[in-house]
Amino acid sequence: MGIEICPLAADVGNWADWAAVVVGLGAAAGTIWVASVANRTSRRATEIADDAKAIAKQQHEQALAQQRANAEILGRLLLHEIASLPMRLSALRAPIAQAVKIEGGTVLIEDSDLLRQLLEDAKFSVLPESERVLSRIHDLPDGLGPDLATLIGQSAATRDMAYRMLGRVIESPRQYLGQNYRFTYRGRPDDFELFEDHLRSFKGMSEAYAERFRLFVGAVETDFGRPS
Repeated sequence: MGIEICPLAADVGNWADWAAVVVGLGAAAGTIWVASVANRTSRRATEIADDAKAIAKQQHEQALAQQRANAEILGRLLLHEIASLPMRLSALRAPIAQAVKIEGGTVLIEDSDLLRQLLEDAKFSVLPESERVLSRIHDLPDGLGPDLATLIGQSAATRDMAYRMLGRVIESPRQYLGQNYRFTYRGRPDDFELFEDHLRSFKGMSEAYAERFRLFVGAVETDFGRPS
């Protein structure tokens, strides 16, 4: 039996090889294209992330700048009120010793007009402007905002004490010739001691705060009142 040779066999083999090469090249080109697209997408994602970071940083810096500007305005607005607070508290406390005296556990009202006047004055806030901008004091830096809120709380306590004490000053029910004390106090004698202690503590806090506040604002040194 003779060997049969097909003249197209070599050509067929060559075409198959070339087809495989073409398919391989197409697959490689596709892979390269996908990789290129993925790379461009990755770079774009990185650029977007960097842009987002830059925008967030800019917004943060703008917010801080706005807060600093608000704090500076608040500082100037409240400077006089804060600086004068210790002296105003001294003025509230000083007349107590002249208005009343305690003898044998009894409150003797020496000057009813003076007592009523100081308690009436103490019924009003000593930090009205600070209370008005209470929602904005968080813009103050370095703990100044929280400490100012504490002082506002002390002011509220002063008003409450004065209101209650004033209601306990009554006219003596029996009046007679030569009676020394026309008005009496229905409350406890230690009310006045507690009131004085409160004002003393409040003033001490206000002095320390006023100095810190002055330094923050950059105002010239001021006499905030002598300790007493």
